[in-house]
Amino acid sequence: MALELVDFLQGSFSLIFVLISVYIGLSILLKYFKYKSRLYILVGISWIGVANPWFPDSISFVMNILFQESLAIEWYFIIGNAFIPFALLTWLIAYTDMRKKKGQKLVIILTVALSVIFEIAFFILLNTDINQIGYINPLRPFTVEFGLFITIYLLLVILVMAITGLLFAQQSVKSEDRGVKLKGKLLRAAFITFTVAAILDSLLGTIFEDPTDPLLAVMVVITRILLIISAIEFYGGFILPKWMHAIFSKN
Repeated sequence: MALELVDFLQGSFSLIFVLISVYIGLSILLKYFKYKSRLYILVGISWIGVANPWFPDSISFVMNILFQESLAIEWYFIIGNAFIPFALLTWLIAYTDMRKKKGQKLVIILTVALSVIFEIAFFILLNTDINQIGYINPLRPFTVEFGLFITIYLLLVILVMAITGLLFAQQSVKSEDRGVKLKGKLLRAAFITFTVAAILDSLLGTIFEDPTDPLLAVMVVITRILLIISAIEFYGGFILPKWMHAIFSKN
């Protein structure tokens, strides 16, 4: 399939976001070997998992460029959705490590139970009625219309991660330490930016019924740029590299 401008923009910016997110996730994860804290492993895995829904777009984009083919719809849904419960679990373990250690066991039990229910329902639908999961727009190889089941679950995951992320960030913002306060502000910005971008991205197919609408290409770029910015903000919120600290210190 020949890619239109909107397809090229959507695929290329998705790939950029995924590559940056994997790099950031691995960078945070590798901090474990310096600080010997499992928090870095959990947070690193969580952010890579957060970018998981954009992996299929990226893979399909590369396949289209190289072979003029896209991922099979079954693999598109598996790669983009089946690992999200694991990302949610690792994030909530990290969050309870940081803030709610006493309630961690209950949180893990509830999250695992919900995740198991989701995975069972997901794979049953995948093999019996895939249209209940969603379908790929025949005119747009990277535009998926998800069914109610997936939509509700994804919104639930986004809501949980946004609330817990903002609660943790707010605690850091109140710190007397300027460095910790800056990290808190960056984390707060990251969760807000990501939530807005993710929700907006999920609504583009509904807002723009005409896939040839030139404004759609503009909005695709805007949402992907917001996602990339959220990844950088998240990195600063947990690692705060010297170059980023220097930029904000000057300001």
